[in-house]
Amino acid sequence: MRMSCNGCRVLRKGCSDDCTIRPCLQWIQSPESQANATVFLAKFYGRAGLMNLINVGPQHLRPALFRSLLYEACGRIVNPIYGSVGLLWSGRWQLCQNAVEAVLRGSPIVQVTSDAAETNDGPPLKAYDIRHVSKDENSGGSTELHRIRTRCRFKRSGSKRNMKTKTKSNQNQDVVGSCD
Repeated sequence: MRMSCNGCRVLRKGCSDDCTIRPCLQWIQSPESQANATVFLAKFYGRAGLMNLINVGPQHLRPALFRSLLYEACGRIVNPIYGSVGLLWSGRWQLCQNAVEAVLRGSPIVQVTSDAAETNDGPPLKAYDIRHVSKDENSGGSTELHRIRTRCRFKRSGSKRNMKTKTKSNQNQDVVGSCD
């Protein structure tokens, strides 16, 4: 009988000969570091989410996928707005590498302040307003798409036949809240 790998041991799941986590942990030297990395990713992505993300990739790419997930999770902890891409873009990749080393040691990760993350650590983004809809008639789209339909929130108090026979002053009192 083969012993469980460090990843399966900390996740408290059974380890088999075709374990998906075992090859992912071979690049990490110490058993404690393997356990720390697996626990960190399981907390970040969830146990089932981590297993699903690893199992999606082909067999030969799973170790690289595990490492990529580790760097992305550490990047999101350090810089919650832009993540590892923002750290790479801003030239502060060393912060992501330090976070990965901290995870492997089992020590806490230092987070960038939110002001610095918003101003310096990300790629330039253009501001787009997704609520804008072109009113150009020649845009090629149907005018039906641009029409807003409204619905009445209130039910009428009487039937339509009774409404027609009532006087105007009496009608306004009976249908308060109506859309008509």
